[in-house]
Amino acid sequence: MPAETTEIISYQQPDTADDYRRWDDSASWLLGYAFLPLALGLDLDLADGTTSRLLDLGCGPGEVTRWLAGRCTARITAVDSSAAMIDLARAEAPHPRIDYRHSDDGLLPFLADGSMDAAMACFLFTCVDEESTIRELIAEVARVVRPGGRFTILVPNPDHAFGAEFEGFRRGDAGAAYEAGELMPVHVRRVDDSWTTILNRYWTRETYRTALAEGGFAGPVRELAPVLADAVGVADAELFGDRAWAQERTAAPFLLITAVR
Repeated sequence: MPAETTEIISYQQPDTADDYRRWDDSASWLLGYAFLPLALGLDLDLADGTTSRLLDLGCGPGEVTRWLAGRCTARITAVDSSAAMIDLARAEAPHPRIDYRHSDDGLLPFLADGSMDAAMACFLFTCVDEESTIRELIAEVARVVRPGGRFTILVPNPDHAFGAEFEGFRRGDAGAAYEAGELMPVHVRRVDDSWTTILNRYWTRETYRTALAEGGFAGPVRELAPVLADAVGVADAELFGDRAWAQERTAAPFLLITAVR
């Protein structure tokens, strides 16, 4: 792996938000984002006229939000605590059915109780420093999601946080042991083949399951941990590319946790 820079990044900074878009996120698209419609139960028939209301909490620069808007009829409220990210999303990922909103604390006073049919949060909670804040955010999502609505959390798989090599990234260091809430290094490759190392929080399955249950998602919790074979017929074929995807054949880099309100 080439020489790296190491930093505790702040997504509030425009330079960081811009650099985020240059990370090699091929694995995220192939084995993470592609499974969101399935986990959320979104209707992908654009011709049937059905319109649902979807919350994207922690939308970042809006690339995934716009991708979903192009594949379903949902009206999407996309929220991020970084004004720099929201500025990027509005400028570069606009869509007539997406309403981008900035929220300093991640709370949603502009949304009424039960006004969303479903919600998602992609790679949000590894950027949250306190477990109490995770619970507060999930409780706020529960407030705005209608009874019976789904909430999907897409997170790095907690089982592979100790140096496993995936395409484009490595979480943690070999032989290390991380406790819930502990800072851990994440080594990320950019599309120009340079590398950077950022620091994220390590959270366990139990962290998420407890926060969901206590936050108001009392329904069943389902987990989806896709490996390469699962992506056939789900992800866009071009995402497979000419990469080896060696580790991804047997180890799932990501976990989709879906709870029902």
